[in-house]
Amino acid sequence: MISVTLDSEKLDFALERLAQAAKVDLGKVIKQEGGNVAKSIMMILPPTAMVAQKDPAKKPKSQGLSQKAYQQGTNAIKGDLFGGKKKTISRYSSIGLFQRIGSSTQIAPRKTDGATIGVNLGWERSKSVRIMRQFWIPGASIGAMKAFHKRYKNPKTGRTGHISQSVIGRWKVQDQMWIGNDQAESYFNELKSKVGWAKAGFAAAAIACGIRVPAWVRRHAGDAGTEAHSFNANPFVTGTAKNIKVPDPERYVKSAMEFREKITLLKVQAILANRAVNLGFAKIDGAGKVTENMPT
Repeated sequence: MISVTLDSEKLDFALERLAQAAKVDLGKVIKQEGGNVAKSIMMILPPTAMVAQKDPAKKPKSQGLSQKAYQQGTNAIKGDLFGGKKKTISRYSSIGLFQRIGSSTQIAPRKTDGATIGVNLGWERSKSVRIMRQFWIPGASIGAMKAFHKRYKNPKTGRTGHISQSVIGRWKVQDQMWIGNDQAESYFNELKSKVGWAKAGFAAAAIACGIRVPAWVRRHAGDAGTEAHSFNANPFVTGTAKNIKVPDPERYVKSAMEFREKITLLKVQAILANRAVNLGFAKIDGAGKVTENMPT
């Protein structure tokens, strides 16, 4: 199990400076910025999607809590299970682990004890293929499908690449499991229900700070992570995500921390600059640049 904890001394220092500069209770600053950190992490953890901005002149921005991000996660699962274009040079990259039988039918076997069977394709009646008999499992159980899926799943990412092949005469065929439509839908729905798990590790902390979290992420908040907080004396907020199956999850946390630290320090600079202007120690030109306003 991979666990990642949200914590940062540098950001804590920046938040203390912000509270002092703004003359605001530190607990309020911790609540607001702690929530922003948790939200930033959820925004960049997979799945994410590119969303067009209101101004067409601006480039689309990455959005990790949108419905499009949820759809991307769903499509990734569908591609792994049933096929679709993947980022690989393999010629078999578009073939999934499972094949829906649908209206496909077996061809009468040449030998009852043969290792292969012929299949008339339901979606292309003029075509037939031969597959390994062991992979024709119309009533496959969820457990059998999980075990088959696990054979090809990358333990770090949870994704699959291209699957193995069996040799039939001079031909090679994909080792797909042929399953009934109901079985296919049941397994797909079970995996689809877990989309948002990686993000949800930090959802509890975000919710505690008053951040709105979409339902497809929030539904996992109680299981995917834990949080602790106090916004009174000695304020703090921590969030720990459990069992994140994305490569190098720490880098997402670090990136979000550094981003929020930078934003926080910019806020401090802005407050101090405005205060210096109000006291007459500085001035702001037409471009908004703050310069010293001391007598020469």
